[in-house]
Parts: sequence; structure tokens; C-alpha cells
Amino acid sequence: MESTRLRLSNQNVWSGLGEEVVILDLASSSYLGLDAVAAAVWGALAEPRTVGELEAVLSASYEVDPDEVSRDLRWCLSELYYGGVGVLDEEEAQARS
Repeated sequence: MESTRLRLSNQNVWSGLGEEVVILDLASSSYLGLDAVAAAVWGALAEPRTVGELEAVLSASYEVDPDEVSRDLRWCLSELYYGGVGVLDEEEAQARS
């Protein structure tokens, strides 16, 4: 999973609210609110990144045990993915087909 490349879905709009982010999925008309840490993940996904790259960004930003960063990041990414707002990069998706 560390080399899996992810990006933001183009089927949503979002707005920053202080340190948090609110995302509207246009396809389902559902929304998702992100706390400050999840918003940092969201911001880091402005360009496609691998899970390993995201771990490095978060580790550099927060003084947290690397195992905790990894665990929390994977939980956050699964929420974004299953919420429909984060998707596999097109190249990654084609490679998995």
C-alpha cells in the first residue's frame, strides 16, 4: 500500500473552514467534514501522491510516532476513499485492472 498513488476525486467541491475542510461529493450530494489533521492529508493530495509520500509529509509536520502516523493515515485514507472524495490515481487504477 505504501506505493499506492492516490489523488482527489474531481467529483467534489470543498471549502476550508479555519483548520478544517468540508467536502461536497457532487455525484452523491453527500458531504464530509475533515478535522485539522485530515485536512492536512486533503491538502497534501492536491497533487497525486503515494501513501509513503503522505506519511513523510505528515511525519515532518507532526511530532508523532511513525507507527501512529501510518495507522492514522490509513484510517483517514480509507474514509476519503470510501466516502468517494479520494480515489486511486488513474494510472494506478489501470494497473490494478
